[in-house]
Amino acid sequence: MEVLYSVILVLVFLLLLILGAPIFVAMLAASFAWILQTGSLQLLTMGAQRMYASINSFTLLAIPLFIFAGLLMNMAGVSKRLFAYANTLVGHITGGLGHVNVVASMFFAGMSGSAVADAAGLGAIEMKAMKDVGFDDGFSGAVTAASSTIGPIIPPSIPMVLFGGLTSVSVGRLFLGGFIPGILMGFSLMLVVYFIAKKRNYPVSPKASFKENLNAFLDALPSLIMPIIILGGILSGLFTPTEAATVACLYALFLGVFVYKEINLKNLWTLLLETMKNTAQVMAIIAAAGLFGWIMTYQGIPAAVIKSIVGFTDSRFVVLLIINVILLILGCFMEGNAILILTVPILVPIAKEFGIDLVHLGVIMCLNSMIGTITPPVGMCLYPVMTLGNLTMGELVKEILPFLVILIVALLIVTYVSPLATFLPTLLMG
Repeated sequence: MEVLYSVILVLVFLLLLILGAPIFVAMLAASFAWILQTGSLQLLTMGAQRMYASINSFTLLAIPLFIFAGLLMNMAGVSKRLFAYANTLVGHITGGLGHVNVVASMFFAGMSGSAVADAAGLGAIEMKAMKDVGFDDGFSGAVTAASSTIGPIIPPSIPMVLFGGLTSVSVGRLFLGGFIPGILMGFSLMLVVYFIAKKRNYPVSPKASFKENLNAFLDALPSLIMPIIILGGILSGLFTPTEAATVACLYALFLGVFVYKEINLKNLWTLLLETMKNTAQVMAIIAAAGLFGWIMTYQGIPAAVIKSIVGFTDSRFVVLLIINVILLILGCFMEGNAILILTVPILVPIAKEFGIDLVHLGVIMCLNSMIGTITPPVGMCLYPVMTLGNLTMGELVKEILPFLVILIVALLIVTYVSPLATFLPTLLMG
């Protein structure tokens, strides 16, 4: 009978996903179908308690705050200043504005913590600038979407806050763990940009003078200070990640109102509404996944998966490969945060069984979920880029394939060279 209940749980979930239901609806419906089959009123009550407990976390409070901070930074005109500064640094290299696109995303990554915010905010500026000087629309869109994946890897990071909240792993350690992999992703993408630009003879910008470089740097400096405030505060123990998110909001608001003077009461209200909308979506998924994950644990599904893997192999190398394959496949069909919430209860025990550092696992999972944002059909970063560039899915996917391949290569390097994720946390936090 227990096996039948598990089958019902999984089948209802998969059927609703195939039919196109939102992920939180699929998880809730599958969960309640399972509860109805048991006929237990007590389990229904416990299920409601699990949903509440899933979102009743001080750490998760950082999510709406980082969302708000990212939106404030976009509205404050930070994007165009970072783009201008990046142009003075790398615009003259073969690949021109393609490199600028990637470097600007690396800068913006230290502020938003969101891939979609990067794609939508920076994308509008980047794609127009690239089109104006002669870059193909498909290539511009591909670079924009691919570089946006860096956003949640270089700290701050909403997915890492989520992983930390689910596993009780230090968010500060996770932030530090993502720094080197994020830089690796950026340089990998720039390598692809270089070779494609060389082959297609794309234009480059004139080399900036020292004065132009300095002026662009000074204009962008107030924005560039934000990651230093966030990480410095966390590492020094001055404030928690949640408090750091609050400080980020206040600083972004200060920049937008008093320094750059591009935020007023009207667009501030719009940003608050957008933050509430995005937060509600994330929290609905977390609550539904909390119930779904609890039922899976109750049914012994994670334990069964662990037993199967342990019986299949005792090699950490193979286990890490299996984890990556599972996450990459899920990334084609599910939103990144949902993947994290759904798979953490299963993968964390496996990681412990095979001696895999949880910070390392967190970085691997976040990197996988970001690659998922540019894989069709569900890739969340593809759609704003398609809209901005008036592109079809086919046109964008064709151009993004080389970037997707190099990101998977970067993922494998991070997977099998664990110090890339663990060196900085160990060095700075012990």
